[in-house]
Amino acid sequence: MLDGVAQFASEANWVLDAFQYHTGGVPHSWTGDGIICLLQVPALDRKLSDFVAAHPDVPCVDMSLNDPSLDLPRVLQDNVAIGRMGAEHLISRGCRHLGFVNHVWNSFQEERCKGFCQAAETAGITPSILHPPSIDRIARGQCEWLLQHLPDTDAPLGLMAAADFLTQPIVQVCEAEGLSIPEDIALVGVDNCREICELSSISITSIDNNAFQQGYESARLLDELMKGRSAPAVPLIVPPGALYIRESTDIMATRHPHVATAMRYIADNFTVREMSPTLVAAQVPMSERRLHDAFIRFVGRSIYQEITHQRLQHALQLVQGTERKLWDIAESSGFTSAELMSRLFRRKLGHPPSHYRQSKAKIHD
Repeated sequence: MLDGVAQFASEANWVLDAFQYHTGGVPHSWTGDGIICLLQVPALDRKLSDFVAAHPDVPCVDMSLNDPSLDLPRVLQDNVAIGRMGAEHLISRGCRHLGFVNHVWNSFQEERCKGFCQAAETAGITPSILHPPSIDRIARGQCEWLLQHLPDTDAPLGLMAAADFLTQPIVQVCEAEGLSIPEDIALVGVDNCREICELSSISITSIDNNAFQQGYESARLLDELMKGRSAPAVPLIVPPGALYIRESTDIMATRHPHVATAMRYIADNFTVREMSPTLVAAQVPMSERRLHDAFIRFVGRSIYQEITHQRLQHALQLVQGTERKLWDIAESSGFTSAELMSRLFRRKLGHPPSHYRQSKAKIHD
């Protein structure tokens, strides 16, 4: 978030005071033209809310819904969509037992849980809600908070952690109890934090919450408010970024072996332009019609939709993480043209590719 704010600040020639971000404190004497904040749940901490309330004439943008008592312009992550993405990914991997792991309730976790539960229930699955204890209690062997939810049959248990840091207690329990990730527990986090996801004992699949874009759009909105423009009537919603698949869900555990074979074939070959449901069906001893029906039942998407989904996620990662031309990204992702890719971005993700690229690469210049 701060990187996004800092990027806009550099473009707008702001003087940015981010000292409070690093210290967690609130300034006792401060004069400035605008405030960008991430308010906390008032029952836990009122310092920021009280500070904002004490400066009613200073334009302010909040990046959460933790304190709805303050009527502020807001730029929010689409946390419901993030929760749905996590559940749909686990379901597509064959998980028929799902759980959502949270810690301290705030608007981010509550909305992600809501989206997760909605997607699970749409698939006919009643999800569990898990609450891990503190790390030191896990180290002393208190693992029942997780073990009691393990299914007797139809492994793995598919878990979505509300944030990446919450995947670590799950990894610790698995290591202590001899459980395998992803064979016994498939695991998805949120934030795509490299320090956690790539440096864990097993790499963690995670959803990019697009925090950079949220910070950038918050700063852009504050700039407009400081110029005297009216605040929008409703919060601005930033869509989630790409899903980064790593070892923690690298399994095809569907109860249908031919679907698992077909899913693996798609994952290995979706960048091939000629990829089609007919070509996928040719890899298994099933008719295309029967395989289509099996995909709908066990994956929740048709064969064509799964091919498109994997191409879009791959393209989204390239759009967010590189400065490659759109035609090059489209070709590398299996699309026949950049125009087709852009239409699918709008239809499936709600925005054109340029929306996800906004200034992100510039932070590294």
